[in-house]
Parts: sequence; C-alpha cells; structure tokens
Amino acid sequence: MAGKPIRRHEDLDLFARIFKVFADTPWLHYGLWLEGETPSMPKLREAQERYVDKLIARLPPAPASILDIGGGTGAMADRLALLGYEVEMLTPSEVQVEIARETLGTRARVHQSRLEEFTSERHFDVCLFSESFQYVPMAQSLPGVKVLLADGGRVVIADCFRSEGYQGGRQVGGGHSFSEFLKAVDRHGFSITADEDVTAMAAPTIALDRRIYREVLSPLVSQFESTFARRRPKLHWLAVRAYRLFVSKSARNRIQRRLAAEQRTPEQFLTVNTYRFLTLVPRKG
Repeated sequence: MAGKPIRRHEDLDLFARIFKVFADTPWLHYGLWLEGETPSMPKLREAQERYVDKLIARLPPAPASILDIGGGTGAMADRLALLGYEVEMLTPSEVQVEIARETLGTRARVHQSRLEEFTSERHFDVCLFSESFQYVPMAQSLPGVKVLLADGGRVVIADCFRSEGYQGGRQVGGGHSFSEFLKAVDRHGFSITADEDVTAMAAPTIALDRRIYREVLSPLVSQFESTFARRRPKLHWLAVRAYRLFVSKSARNRIQRRLAAEQRTPEQFLTVNTYRFLTLVPRKG
C-alpha cells in the first residue's frame, strides 16, 4: 500500500463527533425510517440499526471474510467481528482510523488507505461498501474489488446514487449516476443478483441533516464571528479580508448555501437520488 497522500474527510469526521454526542450512535450512515415515523436525534440510532440489519442480511454466514471498504470509525467492522466474521477494513481518514483502532482492538485489522491504493494477498468472501462506493471512481472500484474477491465471493453495496431526476449542480445527496453504474457493472463483468430501492425510507434522514446545519453549525459560525469581531476587531478585519482574498466568491457562496441548507430537504432528496442495497457477483467465463 503506497501512493498519493491520504486525503482527510472533514465532513464525516465532524458528523462522527456530532452523532456521538447528540444521537448516541456510532453510525455515520443514513437511517431507514418507517412510514409515518418522525425523524429525531433520539430515534436516529434505531433507524440506523434497521439499515445495519438489512445490510447484514445480504452477507453469507459467519465466519466469512469481509473487507469493509470505507469503514469509517469501525462500527460496522466491530458489529461484524462480534458476529463471528473475519474482518479487515479500510478508511483514508486519520481521525477515523484512530477511533476505529481504539474500538476494534484486535478483533479486526484496520488499514489507513483508499481502495485505489490497497493491495492484499488475501481474498475476501465479501467486499462491502456501506455509503463508501460513491467516493471511489467506478473505473477503479469495480476492477479493484474483482481482484480482491475469493471464488464465489460477492460485492455488497448500500449507497446513494444520482437518479434520472438529477440535472447537475450541487444538490442534496450524491453519488454516481445509477444509469452509469449499471453500465459499469456490465462493462466490468458483474451481475446484479439483488437490488432493493430504499430511497423513501432513507430520505427522512435529510431532515436531521438540515437541522444540524441550520440549528448547530450555522449558529456556531455566526456566534464565533460575532464574538471574534467584538473582542478582536483588528484581527477580525484582517481575517475577513484574508478570507475574501484566498477563498473564491463561488466557494464562499457555496459555503453559505451549505450552512443555510435551503435545498437539503427530504423532498429534494427523493427528486434527485436513488438509494439502493445491491449485491453483485462476478460473471463466470
């Protein structure tokens, strides 16, 4: 394992800390909400556990070997290890690696690496992507896991994709185009053996995401700026001008829109995304 410097993933690192404090949950992924259920921080972990149960149901029985790709803070690897699976996990984040290694101890091996840089003499029964597939270029992800799979192995993906309703630009959600994903699956010699659309169950999570931006992060930024301007007016003046000098207007506008979270609604999520639980196997021959 070597190559380019590992990039930090500040957004996920931040949400890991917020969820741990406010929702008492180790999970970084969407929750799956029942019809009529009102999203709330106290209920988030319960909704996320539904996600975990659905994902584990797609795995072969323990002690199958699993490579958890983009495993975050190690919560999924820990659950799998406790169920008797043989687990290794990857994450490029220094913050998440530290948390994962503390969480897992000797139960699972943690690699600080992106999939694109990872090599192993071991072959795995499952290559697992839990909201991490979208961060790896498909030209590298599918060929990469193909060489890591054992005979009879499978790829399990739970992630957000852009639907046909997505017309470009920055919108809530994200991921690869689902139609392009289907083409890539065929091009790289895989078959889809299971595909479940859970978009409607995942979408309410965006209501909590919106509240974090509007009721936690945005007020914190405003309070800090106000206090800084009052107590250190000269330094504040210099900081504002440096910010305008080194951060482009488009980037500043993007940050402002992100904090306002106007487009971050469940309804908008449903319009431009499709959230899928998928199982892929290499085609024979």
